[in-house]
Amino acid sequence: MKKAIASTLATVCLLSAVLVFPIASAGAVRADACWDNWEVCRIRTFQADMGVIRTTVALTVCDVGLGKCLLTV
Repeated sequence: MKKAIASTLATVCLLSAVLVFPIASAGAVRADACWDNWEVCRIRTFQADMGVIRTTVALTVCDVGLGKCLLTV
């Protein structure tokens, strides 16, 4: 009986690891997309040559967008 319980628990642990780790790695991929979009936003903002105040506002919008993206991940 002890062997049956031990093998059942081992099977459950392995099955949960197989089901959980792909989901966790998929979440990391979506977070990478957030950071990539943030970097592109900052590069475009600096290339736009809009002036100090507009550049500051645009960089703040980039940061807010990053925060919203990471919170939805």
